[in-house]
Amino acid sequence: MDGLLLLLLMIVIGAAIGGITNSLAIKMLFRPYKPVHIGKWRLPFTPGLIPKRRGEMAEQMGKMVVNHLLTPERIREKIGESLFHKKMVEWMSHETEKIVRSPSTISDFTSTITKENTNLDSFTEKFVEDKLNQFFKDNNDKSLSELLPASLIQKGDDLVPVLAQKITEKGADYFRGDEGQRQLHLLLEKFLQGKGSMLNFLGTMFGNDKIIEKLQPEIVRFFEDPSSEDFIKDVIQHEWTNLQNKSLASFHTFVDTREASVEIVKVVKNEIPLYRNLEKPLAEWAPYYEEIIINKWIPGMMELLQRFLLDRLPLLFEKLELDDMVREQVDTFSVDRLETLVLSISRREFTMITYLGAFLGGTVGFIQGLLVVLFSS
Repeated sequence: MDGLLLLLLMIVIGAAIGGITNSLAIKMLFRPYKPVHIGKWRLPFTPGLIPKRRGEMAEQMGKMVVNHLLTPERIREKIGESLFHKKMVEWMSHETEKIVRSPSTISDFTSTITKENTNLDSFTEKFVEDKLNQFFKDNNDKSLSELLPASLIQKGDDLVPVLAQKITEKGADYFRGDEGQRQLHLLLEKFLQGKGSMLNFLGTMFGNDKIIEKLQPEIVRFFEDPSSEDFIKDVIQHEWTNLQNKSLASFHTFVDTREASVEIVKVVKNEIPLYRNLEKPLAEWAPYYEEIIINKWIPGMMELLQRFLLDRLPLLFEKLELDDMVREQVDTFSVDRLETLVLSISRREFTMITYLGAFLGGTVGFIQGLLVVLFSS
């Protein structure tokens, strides 16, 4: 009977020691939260393991997230899936349907974004004016040949002989006709006025009509002469070259950037239908574009977005520095919050570890008690 009591006592003591030590070991993972000092001497095993190693743990968690959980390869694989594309297109289409049927205007949306009521015309005019002023400021010392595209300069060069030909053709046709003849009469009369009695006498003697009859064919012949076309072409080419060599500053005085910006905005408003509808409720005009937006624009934009993300995900992950973000976030956790988080996940397992310690301790106590009983009898 005494042997049985001793055996039971050894089992109970062993189980208690095993359970208590395991429970204490689990608590020492977190507690105490801060070092405990007796005078200048710090008590061993304080603070707990996790508070003491929180910095290392945060760093390792950051590396684990970046290297094994949220890797660029895994995200690229997910983004590249057709199911992801389909779901995103459906979501964007649903949101678009709500927007195009909204009673709000585009100006309302811009006011929401900018947090202030802004007159879009004034804003656009100011934007265009600032860009024009900046353009003149940056390029005042440059010549037009430096600013104009090479293709435009080439078109100007190609246009010179065409203009010369047109001028001679139109000039010959004009002075050959009645209108040209009337114009010659007017020019002759103005020329003879105030030129003295001798010229007036010759004009009266020969008659203006006779003079015009002699003068008109010569003027027409001048325009029809190939050398005249070459002369006019040289003049135009010379002026075109001089124009290219002029600096932008020489034209700045002729350009009122404020007035130019107002006129540009007027043209935009008249020529672009969307701009005319900025102050109208979306529900009045946007449904007209709904089909093309949902069926063409959204799938196309989604494909572009997918390609953009797939090509730039590694760089994006590098710029985001996710490991540092995770480390900083874990570092900001209070230890009691971290303890609550871990226990909420692993409470059952920790309880089983405590029970396992009690079981093992009881088993060891049983074996010890059995040996004591056997050897004492």
